[in-house]
Amino acid sequence: MLINAYSKSVYNIALNFFAERDIASDVTQEIFIKLYHNLDKYREEKSFTSWVFAISRNHCIDYWRKNRKYLENSQELDENVGSGQPTPEEKIAKESEIAELRKKIAQLDPDLRLILIMRDINDMSYQEIAERFSIPEGTVKSRINRARLKLAEAYLREGA
Repeated sequence: MLINAYSKSVYNIALNFFAERDIASDVTQEIFIKLYHNLDKYREEKSFTSWVFAISRNHCIDYWRKNRKYLENSQELDENVGSGQPTPEEKIAKESEIAELRKKIAQLDPDLRLILIMRDINDMSYQEIAERFSIPEGTVKSRINRARLKLAEAYLREGA
């Protein structure tokens, strides 16, 4: 019953953590073994689902720590398959996409444009942006959302 109820959720946690299906499957099996062996430690005053997710998350972190070198080497090998360099056609296509995105960002209202760049390009937190503009964090989030929607609309208009 435990596996039937939580297998998809636990697998998705592992897959999002490791981004490799084989590792996620192995880790999911280990998590269910751990859950089964620790069922007596569950306290009923807490949500069972939260308990399952906490164990899943903690096990993923532990697995990563124990296998860090292998996982990092595995990712490097995946990244270096083939020449590792994009073809000239891929470079041109990527540059064209970036130029088009820049044009569309430049068409946004200045306040939306600046906040979007700060968040999505400069990786600033909502809080940092809010402090920089002296506005509430909720306002920052809504402006970023509005900017993203306007960009999506621009791409949809272009495709239509």
